[in-house]
Amino acid sequence: MRFESYKVNECFQHLYYQIPIELFSNPLYKDTLSSDAKILYALLLNRISLSAKNGWYDENKDIYIIFTRQNIQELLNLSDKTVSKAFKQLRDCGLIKERKRGLSKPNLIYVGKILHYEDSQNRKISDSGGENIPIIVPENLRTAKNNNTYNNRVNKPSNFFHSGIDYPEGYLDKYYINLQEQRLEE
Repeated sequence: MRFESYKVNECFQHLYYQIPIELFSNPLYKDTLSSDAKILYALLLNRISLSAKNGWYDENKDIYIIFTRQNIQELLNLSDKTVSKAFKQLRDCGLIKERKRGLSKPNLIYVGKILHYEDSQNRKISDSGGENIPIIVPENLRTAKNNNTYNNRVNKPSNFFHSGIDYPEGYLDKYYINLQEQRLEE
């Protein structure tokens, strides 16, 4: 097999799955989830945005995912037994919940939020080489209320995904560029 190095202009050409760091550092998860379960959780998190786009949510507005075990096995190149074990680990940790639909239909998968390990000062703690490093969380940030146009938008896309979080002024500007361009074209 031939090796070909990345060039400077090629370093951002891939899409990535994001695996939350807390799955590796939080005592609730780091020793109880296998690497397969952590990767599966990242795949499920990635699918949430697709489900939201398709309007797949229940009567409580909880988003669900439809992702068959067979598709996961093929995607991750894992056996049925290994995928089932990863699902069990995620269920046992409270990171997923499944609703059976019967009639050989795939289960609805609900992805749970990570429970954060917090110290007495309400900051998340990450264990990196024996050192406790505080990580600032958006919900604990104090932000200035302002009257700029971004905070006054009625249909902000971020409201659906990050409701209840006040972002600092200008934080979401880069996400609204496309919206502004679309409105100018109309």
